[in-house]
Amino acid sequence: MPYRNPLGLVYDSGDYPASLRRAAELGDWTGFAVRRAEARRRGRCRGIGVAMSIELNTGAPRERAELTIDPSGTVELVLGTMSAGQGHETSFAQVIAEWLGAEPERVRLVTGDTDRVQAGGGSASARSMRLGSWVIAKAADAIVDRGRRIAGAMLETAEQDIEFALGRFVVKGTDRGIGLFEVAAGALGDGIPSDLRGPLMAVSDETMSIPSYAYTSAVCEVEVDPETGLVEVVRYASVDDCGRAVNPLLIHGQSHGGIAQGIGQTLWEQCVYDPQSGQLLSGSLLDYALPRADLLPGFDTEISEVPSTTNPLGMRGGSEGGITPGLAAVANAVVDALAEFGVEHIELPATPERVWRAIRAARRNGAEQRESRRAL
Repeated sequence: MPYRNPLGLVYDSGDYPASLRRAAELGDWTGFAVRRAEARRRGRCRGIGVAMSIELNTGAPRERAELTIDPSGTVELVLGTMSAGQGHETSFAQVIAEWLGAEPERVRLVTGDTDRVQAGGGSASARSMRLGSWVIAKAADAIVDRGRRIAGAMLETAEQDIEFALGRFVVKGTDRGIGLFEVAAGALGDGIPSDLRGPLMAVSDETMSIPSYAYTSAVCEVEVDPETGLVEVVRYASVDDCGRAVNPLLIHGQSHGGIAQGIGQTLWEQCVYDPQSGQLLSGSLLDYALPRADLLPGFDTEISEVPSTTNPLGMRGGSEGGITPGLAAVANAVVDALAEFGVEHIELPATPERVWRAIRAARRNGAEQRESRRAL
């Protein structure tokens, strides 16, 4: 690392072998032979599959954050991203809490309001936290810089003698200090020089076109009923490298959702059209099969944190690795389970009918080949 691929893209950092090894450990690859033998005694075919993915995270390169410290005790953040269930209200508040020392519950996030949001790239290509946290951090640094000058005036000491930590501006080497929200209130009064007066706020509007690369390793294990073609996912392990995890619980939750989507697309979800009219026949959830909780196993997910060198905070995208390698991992496991019949490929979705037909076709081909050899 850095590694330039044949397309000229430069993978900046990462430990891909470690990710693969850990996914294999989580999926208990070494114990698979025992589980396969046990499945055969029950008349089932068991297969295991592995897949890795690497994802270029870009999206709109511009992001803007406006931070305002309200003397009432609220930090308002206006940001140009939109949450689609990722938990931005939680994770962005955590970033502010780390930079400014304000409790996360004091943060009010404003997004999607075109009267307030002047610029931003939305949520796509794993850009929200990767770019949003960066502009938030820069705006917070500007808040601290201005707050230090205001605090110096309020405490009647030189700016360079003021240090900021845990939400307070303190005179170095003393116990004299003042809180962030008190500084915001002081900035609205007449007790400081006129050039320092006004709301305690800062804007960070940045453009970063250099991508980062999130990568994932996944191991899937399935059981197939050869009599019906039914496929059951019995184990799934995944390791995502997001560079730096702000909130691991949110990342795991998104990974679980992505894995479920990948499994659903691999095994059940199929658009069916009438060949004569072109009418969509699977137009409702009565006909279009989505994954349900009772069809899925528990997932073993872990996070790897190798900092990205192309992001100021070391962040890559997170959680999209749940779905990106999912289709390949599940499909590889299905084909591995059917290998004893001579099946080498199956079209997706691997519905019970398709699996059943693949087994019958492979058996038929095998019988024809044996008959041909006998004839020779």
